[in-house]
Amino acid sequence: MLYSKQQPKTTDKRPMTGNQESKNGFGLIEIIVYIALLGMVSVFVSNSLIQIVDTYYRAAVEREVLSNSRLIIETLTKAISSSKEVYAPTSIFNNDTGQLSLITPVNPPAEHNTAYADYYLDNGRLWIRQEGQNAAPLSAASVNITKFRVERIVQGLNNEAVKITLGIKSISSKFTASTTLNSTTALRGNY
Repeated sequence: MLYSKQQPKTTDKRPMTGNQESKNGFGLIEIIVYIALLGMVSVFVSNSLIQIVDTYYRAAVEREVLSNSRLIIETLTKAISSSKEVYAPTSIFNNDTGQLSLITPVNPPAEHNTAYADYYLDNGRLWIRQEGQNAAPLSAASVNITKFRVERIVQGLNNEAVKITLGIKSISSKFTASTTLNSTTALRGNY
C-alpha cells in the first residue's frame, strides 16, 4: 500500500487585506468608478450630438438667407436689365423701404408693347406686381427683408442704371443669420 501524504484542507476565514485581490467579482469601489466613468462618457457624447445638431440647423438658416438673397438679386437684375426705363412717378428712391417700378417689354398685356412691373417691400417681404396680375412674393416666409433701397443712376446719353441694396435676416428665433447685398444694373431694354 502506498501511502501518500495529504495535507489537510483548511479554510482561511481571515479578512482580506489591501494587497490581496478578490476572486469573487467586482468590489463596491470598482462599480462606483465604472458608473462615474460611464456617466462622464455619456455626458460628453450627448453634448457632442447636441452641438452637431445645432451646427446643422445654424448652417440651414444661413443657407436659407443666402439662397433667398441671391434669388432676389438675380430676379431683380434680370428684370432691370430687360426693362426700357424706370417709371419714376411710382418708384421710391433712396429709402430703406423703397419701391421700384419698371416699364418692361416682358409679358405685356394684349395690344400693348410694354407692361409695368412694381417691386416693393410689405411686412418684411419683397413683392412683385405685374400689370394685369396679382402680387406675388419674391422672398420666402422664413426670411425678413430689412432693407430694399433703390437708387437711380442717370448716365450720359439718357442711359439709366439702378443700384439695389438688399438686407435680409432670418426669422428663426434660435439662430440668427443676415446678409446685405448690393447690385448695380444698367437698363438695356432701350438699346
